[in-house]
Amino acid sequence: MQTQQFQSQRALAAAVAVFSEGVAGSAPSEILSDGLGLIQHQCSADQVTLYSAHQHEVIPLGTSPVEEMPTGACPTDWFPWGFSVAAPERFLFVQNAETLPVALGSSQTLGELGLHSCLHLPILERQQLIGALQLYWSAPQEEWDDSTGQILRSLGRLLLASSTGEESVPYRNPPQGVRPYSSLA
Repeated sequence: MQTQQFQSQRALAAAVAVFSEGVAGSAPSEILSDGLGLIQHQCSADQVTLYSAHQHEVIPLGTSPVEEMPTGACPTDWFPWGFSVAAPERFLFVQNAETLPVALGSSQTLGELGLHSCLHLPILERQQLIGALQLYWSAPQEEWDDSTGQILRSLGRLLLASSTGEESVPYRNPPQGVRPYSSLA
């Protein structure tokens, strides 16, 4: 089992290295789309979403694949999924996430979207939340091995920086050219 985890971690690190070398000169929306697609593929996730945190709100920047996800800002005191009290520094893994709300104030659940397990990876800078990656699986996941978490958070930081044009805290509005989410009607 450890050998398989190590191989998975090495494969992810190699894929991220190749991706990072190829981003120069690419459009921010292309970097975001390709980076989220890479995470989705490497983690066998059904969906991956990147959020930017600014002051007291969290804003979705992009998702892979581009499907139905909530639009608009969410207060940080609710994010993620109403579990803000947990304030995870490394990750929050929810094995049975079917009953979690899709968005603040929504009666729709992740289970209604066919999602069974989810993972929240906060991206911190100086102990402040600057963003997060969230991964979703339709098949129940037994556990999360955070040995790849550091690599994913580093890639998330790169995606945040490329999307916002900054090296640290992202700004509130997504960059021009990033495809907006569709609503969850």
